[in-house]
Amino acid sequence: MNGSAMKQSLLILMTSLLMQAPMFAESVSSKSYHKRIELLTYLRELEPIVKNFRGEDPEGKPTELNAPEGKEGFRMKKYNEAKRIYQEGLQYHFEGNYSSAYQRFLECQLGIEKMTEELSQLYILRAEEMMKTAMERKNPNNPMDKALLDISIEYGKGSYFRQDVMDIPREAPYSRRMYDPKEAHYSYNKYDIEKNLELGYKHLGLAKEARATALKVEKNLEKHQKLQPSHRKYRIDLYFGAINLARDSKANAINIYKLKYPYDNYYLNNAQAKSESSKDENGATVEGQPVKVDGVTYDFSKNPYVKFDHRIQAMFDVRVPEEYRVDHADVRGRVYDLDSNNMVFMKYDQERKKALNVPPKPAAGTTANPQQ
Repeated sequence: MNGSAMKQSLLILMTSLLMQAPMFAESVSSKSYHKRIELLTYLRELEPIVKNFRGEDPEGKPTELNAPEGKEGFRMKKYNEAKRIYQEGLQYHFEGNYSSAYQRFLECQLGIEKMTEELSQLYILRAEEMMKTAMERKNPNNPMDKALLDISIEYGKGSYFRQDVMDIPREAPYSRRMYDPKEAHYSYNKYDIEKNLELGYKHLGLAKEARATALKVEKNLEKHQKLQPSHRKYRIDLYFGAINLARDSKANAINIYKLKYPYDNYYLNNAQAKSESSKDENGATVEGQPVKVDGVTYDFSKNPYVKFDHRIQAMFDVRVPEEYRVDHADVRGRVYDLDSNNMVFMKYDQERKKALNVPPKPAAGTTANPQQ
């Protein structure tokens, strides 16, 4: 092939490649479409998270779920702003102004990235706090309450309780039981309690690792590089991964509470809504006290929304300390305040509410008088 023919061949090849280049580049309309779907998924996943952990208002006070504008929590305010920007992007997208739509979607993506970065840290801290608290005694004044380490030491196969007390054959009623039957559940649940401890901290470690990886993305870029939308998507996915792993850790802490305190939900089975009577160190009977659920007390055994099994909703499950019941609901993707309104106060069933004499919902910062 002579030089002239070679130059002509190269020119044809270059022209062909230039003509094909637009075919491989993603159009702005396609970018806008895919970013629209991506952000909608993120906003949907954030909704119950933000509603459960709304943050304080500008004065530093706790906020209501449907607080007026200017009084909402700082996380709710950021979430509403992200939704507003996303809605503007939708309007541009459906108008066919894909360039402006894509720019709005990128602004929304930046806001979501900042929210998930802060929320992932919050979830990790709360999961760590819940795991530590679950390991300790919930009620230091109850001699039957045990810390997790005490359960491991006292109720294993080689322990005194198992060898010399629980496993000794006896002839009832001539030989009396040498232990309180309510103590036996520690022995039966010991392995599950320890396994939830192991898994809880494993999930917590993975959550911290996922968040740390997300924070390193910008540091790993070259000096001439800037964060691209693909980088931000990668970080958001990691932050959501950290949030969900922290939720798994919270679920393990909740399981520990359920296994350690199976008798705390006794109040659901009696008309007075009282906790179960117990005995103090001297053997004297200590009467149970009325249990409040979200500030009210009534005959919960008649509440049609109470489930007496593993599906029991968070606000009724007093095995879990009150400050963590919002986490209990959040683990399932539920909004605690909405469940409380619907199931404790029966917001949408006024006739049933009257029939059961359900007290009105107390104002913020107050508690209702017990109703029995």
